[in-house]
Amino acid sequence: MHFNHTSKQQVGFATVTLTVLLLAIIILVTLYTAKFKAQEQRIMRNHMALQEARIVADAALEQTIQEIDADRNNLDRTITGTIAGANYTATVTNVNYPNTPRGNVDVVEVDIVANSADGSATQRAHQELIVMSLVRGGPNVPLAIKGGVNVSGSFQVVANPNGGGDGVPLSIWTRDDVDVNGAGTTCGQWEFDNGVCDSQTLSERGDHGVDILDSDPNFPDDLLDYLFGVPEDNWQDLRDMANQILPNCSSLGTATTGLIWIEGDCDMPSNDVGTSAAPALIVIQDGDFKMNGSVTLYGMAFQFTTPGNTDQYEITLNGGAFVEGSVMASQNPKLSNGNLTVRYSLDVLRNVVVNDEFRRLYRVGGSWHDF
Repeated sequence: MHFNHTSKQQVGFATVTLTVLLLAIIILVTLYTAKFKAQEQRIMRNHMALQEARIVADAALEQTIQEIDADRNNLDRTITGTIAGANYTATVTNVNYPNTPRGNVDVVEVDIVANSADGSATQRAHQELIVMSLVRGGPNVPLAIKGGVNVSGSFQVVANPNGGGDGVPLSIWTRDDVDVNGAGTTCGQWEFDNGVCDSQTLSERGDHGVDILDSDPNFPDDLLDYLFGVPEDNWQDLRDMANQILPNCSSLGTATTGLIWIEGDCDMPSNDVGTSAAPALIVIQDGDFKMNGSVTLYGMAFQFTTPGNTDQYEITLNGGAFVEGSVMASQNPKLSNGNLTVRYSLDVLRNVVVNDEFRRLYRVGGSWHDF
């Protein structure tokens, strides 16, 4: 009996020991699992916070770029804001390069520091921008035609005194022949100002002067690309940059400035359009361009024919109508027999390049990063 009692004690002790060990193992496994799960949740929370901060940084970058585009004169500043409860700081710095062919060019760096809503994660984003004129450079000629010029009426074209080089005047530039008929003349700036353009000419009927550069094999195939740096096939991109997109020119006036895109015919109103200090650049897409009466356009008229369109459109300037700047056409237009007067104006065409109404914001390709 003594041995049986001892055996029972040993069995009981082993059972208790095994139970304690199993409980210890279960507790350890439970604690490890809980710790693992807690760590997994912390990792997930950190990941979600980082993702949130990245989304906030990208959204803040886009919002900051929109604010810069809305005020392109304030290119050194710090912007703070909140998106969905998460804070961000945008630092905008600028380096200005003056007097380039595209006017003042500003290289802008945007640095974003964004937090998650709980502040546990931070993400950075960077983008470089350029603010510059949408015009590659003011045209150096008062009349440029991708085709020929055959005018039998009365016209005057006042040359750029240095359009062909220092001291070399340039009045008309074409891909095909220029045929001067009727009472057409070209002359210099002084001659026009002093009313002797008809008698002291550079070119006239029967006298083709050096100021007319026609049948030029180097005339650009793509005038849109030449003037704006936008290929003809991508003309919609340029249209989308316009200050105004209109079906006609009836609403234009002296307060009109910037890039004006006309979808169709442009029959100019009976009042001046633009000013010397704030000119207008009018693109007439697939339409006629007409001016009548003693009306002045300060700026540029660019008659643009979309790729694949073979229609011929007219340019008509009658009754003392006057363009102070330049006229260009991307096709061979039908010029009227009326009174066409175009005067090259350095001041007006410079303002087409440098004025803020013509400046646009561009992203520098490959400059974005979020590290």
